Amino acid sequence: MKRLLGLMLAIVCCAGTVFASPVLTKFDPKTNGFKFANTFSNDFVPVLDIRTGGLCGGMCFTALDYFLIGWEIPNQDYRPANGTTLQQYLYNRQVTSITTPSNLARWGELGFNPAGARNTEFFYWGLDSTRIGALRKSIDSGMPAPLSLQGAEGRSSNHQVLAIGYDMGRYLGDMGAYQEDFRIYIYDPNYPGETKMLAPDLNAQVWVEHDDKDHLIPGTGWQSYFVADYSPNPPPWLPNPKYPDDGMLYELIVTFQTGQDDLRSWPGEYVDLYLNYGTGTQQWYGNLNSSRWLPFYTETVCIVLTTPLKPSQIDNVTIETNFGGFTPDNWDLLFVQIRGKGGGNLDLGRMAVGGPYRFTGSDHDLTIPVINQTATPYRYIDRLLLWFSTGDDNLRGGDDNATVVVAFNDGRSDQVFANINNRQEWGRNTSTQVMLPLAAPVSVAGIASVTIQTNFGGGWNGENWDMNEVSIEALGNGIDQRIGHYGYCRFTGDFHNLTIWTTH
Repeated sequence: MKRLLGLMLAIVCCAGTVFASPVLTKFDPKTNGFKFANTFSNDFVPVLDIRTGGLCGGMCFTALDYFLIGWEIPNQDYRPANGTTLQQYLYNRQVTSITTPSNLARWGELGFNPAGARNTEFFYWGLDSTRIGALRKSIDSGMPAPLSLQGAEGRSSNHQVLAIGYDMGRYLGDMGAYQEDFRIYIYDPNYPGETKMLAPDLNAQVWVEHDDKDHLIPGTGWQSYFVADYSPNPPPWLPNPKYPDDGMLYELIVTFQTGQDDLRSWPGEYVDLYLNYGTGTQQWYGNLNSSRWLPFYTETVCIVLTTPLKPSQIDNVTIETNFGGFTPDNWDLLFVQIRGKGGGNLDLGRMAVGGPYRFTGSDHDLTIPVINQTATPYRYIDRLLLWFSTGDDNLRGGDDNATVVVAFNDGRSDQVFANINNRQEWGRNTSTQVMLPLAAPVSVAGIASVTIQTNFGGGWNGENWDMNEVSIEALGNGIDQRIGHYGYCRFTGDFHNLTIWTTH
């Protein structure tokens, strides 16, 4: 027996330090996590426009709900609009993730930390046998574990993720050596489709986030974590349609960005959409806004066509409101973008972009032309998409507007797009996109330059506009390419023209 023990000891010594193997559940963020990121803004007190940010806990609880029931998670790649079935379920699960009494008590304990007096204590809670034991018990049974992360001052705010595995490395969970080896594999709803890790930073005494290559994600840091109490709940059944490979258009993904004036969605005030054919017929889709649309926020709606179409059948799209009555609503639409999806992985990308436009009690309709890509030669472009970012000084609108002039290399005349902001204000610290349909298709190399012009006057009440940046994208048949970019520019009563030479 002594000889056998000696031989075993020799084998261990020759092999060197033994590392534990990672233990992973079957939850894969690529297939079991949501395809959109946690960028929610929640309408907490509508009257005062008080919002909360994010639904990380709701996304983790919901993803786990789908995983445990064995259903395919909704595969949409856009954030669900406020008031939709999925958004409401995520919000309710967010509330549950926080207000479950045991979770609320632990949040309260971690939150009471005068002047950071308990920072070290809280940090090492994540390395003790109790916390790691609860995590390992869940993971070892194949059950992902929701984690609640207490924010660290000057680092990350409170957050929730889903633990899907762990790696002890050389650490034994005994508060002894090799604590730096410990890793928790997570699904972080801020990073769709990616596996991340939580790791202890022993010097800073915070828990930081690493990517799947174990590289630190700068700026991250939480004081501690705990395994949140979770009870499964039946999620909504939201089928992921599979369309035939027939080249037909089956869905429209419509994204609206609201400006300074919200869409309040009081009873009887709705947004409708009409698909207009060249034959004079149309398809109607009503009540797209099931809840209030917040100022300076985007909402995306999926429209499943009642009758599939060939993309070339659609001539234009009309956005219509029905505001009226004694106190009619007003709505500032900064832009609307329409993407087409269909069978056989058909993705038409951006079929149309419109705006800005102000809907009022008397101005109800905005019609947007749809670009027929099949009429454009392959590898030619038929429109430019300009993304504008406004800084601390707005573009006032009214009589103070912006114009774009596109110059060509093939001898054709310049194309002028006057008043691209439609006399509407572009608010401070906002983004706006404008689609410019070209008079005739052209190769990318055929675009020489894009000039932005303003008509501001000087004097006592002269206008100024801080353009933080502009990006120019060329779109067409087989082309989606950025051909120009410019950073900060301040337009004034003395400076009116900025020419951007394109790159090919």
